[in-house]
Amino acid sequence: MILPRPPQRAHRVVVIGFGPVSARLVDELRPAVRDHRLQLLVVGAESAPAYNRVMIGELALGRVDQDLMIMADPQELAADGVRVRLGTRVIGIDRERRYVSLDDGTEHAYDLLVVATGAAARVPRLAGLRAPAAGIDPVLPDGVTVLRDLADAGRLAAMARTDRRLVVLGGGVLGMEVALAAADAGVPTSLVHSGRVPMERNLDPTAAAILARQLRRHQVSVISQATADGVRLRHGRFAGLTLSDGRRIDGAGLVLCCGAAPRTSLAEAAGLACDNGILVDHRLRSVTDAGIVAIGDCARIRCTGEDCDRCRAITGPSGLVGPGWAQASWLAGQLLAGLEPECDHPAAPDPVAPVMVVKAAGVSVVSAGVLDADPLDCLLADDDLRVSVWSDPEQGRYAKMITRGGRLEGVVCVGLPRTAAELTLLYERGAELPSDRSALLRHDGPDHAAGSDPFGPDTTVCRCNGVSAGQIAAAVADGNTTLSAVSRATRAGTGCGSCKDRICELLPDTAEVALA
Repeated sequence: MILPRPPQRAHRVVVIGFGPVSARLVDELRPAVRDHRLQLLVVGAESAPAYNRVMIGELALGRVDQDLMIMADPQELAADGVRVRLGTRVIGIDRERRYVSLDDGTEHAYDLLVVATGAAARVPRLAGLRAPAAGIDPVLPDGVTVLRDLADAGRLAAMARTDRRLVVLGGGVLGMEVALAAADAGVPTSLVHSGRVPMERNLDPTAAAILARQLRRHQVSVISQATADGVRLRHGRFAGLTLSDGRRIDGAGLVLCCGAAPRTSLAEAAGLACDNGILVDHRLRSVTDAGIVAIGDCARIRCTGEDCDRCRAITGPSGLVGPGWAQASWLAGQLLAGLEPECDHPAAPDPVAPVMVVKAAGVSVVSAGVLDADPLDCLLADDDLRVSVWSDPEQGRYAKMITRGGRLEGVVCVGLPRTAAELTLLYERGAELPSDRSALLRHDGPDHAAGSDPFGPDTTVCRCNGVSAGQIAAAVADGNTTLSAVSRATRAGTGCGSCKDRICELLPDTAEVALA
């Protein structure tokens, strides 16, 4: 049982952080708060309630409304008895007394403390920039921003209103999405990255080359194999990026898309063991203090068992919202069960293998697993390895499926959104592929009828929230006929956002989506 049952009072749970992961936890604990079985305090450093950080870039460039990003209503939570403190920071954890201290001078007791502080953007060591310690929010000069919160979105929006070039540093998923969104919004954009092609670590050479071509078609200037050396400031404001070979990239704004680091400073100050995240066991409990759990990007599952096979496969936080939501749902279930006697508490689910998805208008890219095998390998190997490849570079389409025993070990898909959606589901479920791999390509073929769903009502459309086509159809039947309405009713599309196109296909009038 996670919590001891205190005599004649409700369990006191304090949650530090009010992002997407803690919002899911709070939402699932609301019934116990309403029934007075649980006292719940949520402390958020930002003045805004929980919102979907994945959509920050789209918000900055005017492609999504902020209301659609909001994931919690403080007034509704208060009506249920949940106490929410926005714009407030926890400045200390007294583990012996089981109290947290806030920056407004108050103290609050807890029976269980949930740390969900997320991650902070990494700032590279460049001349002209002051790189903070890992996991600390940076202080950057005018015209330079990371992309993690609403304030960052405001800074990017101001940059995008100028006529001068926007420079994006980093060729990963976030850098790709920002560059494509900015270019589509009419902002001249340069993408600077150190690899030979963008997303080099996540794609094979053919897929990466097709993606680079797509970038050029979207009017993104791609500067490859470039190492940033420093930033040039004019009157304290960004004026350009200097490369190690002496080249200068002029611009009115610089967006740093260089990864993120778990926020652990508060946990470290409290004496909790940390290593690329707060170290927790397979029940999400701190290995230092069982009265504290951590979830989401600030947590790293690494139990005390030296020979644990499960731990070997987990290198650190995934950086994806889906695994964090799975942890939040599991923890909520354990807390609710722990309020009843004689309940067993199994281990939390392991984080799923990451699936990399680029979310951009007109560009579909998905990759997962190991991609270094090629078709010749399956001809030369004696095992059950099989590699299937289909390529149409002129049309920007490519698919590669690596299977062993019929199950996907790796997949990369470019320009085939429906095929990518099906392959992603098969990959995450460990399901077998059809013997004729080409059958999967028909989902993106010319004979596919708009508004139809060949996978049936039980097919998962939104992976992040586990929403099926049937659930979306039921929401539409209840009068939710726009993307925003369906998202509010089902949560579909509020995670990574990559399923929005498929949701739109299930709406009665896709023309209405643009106005939603």
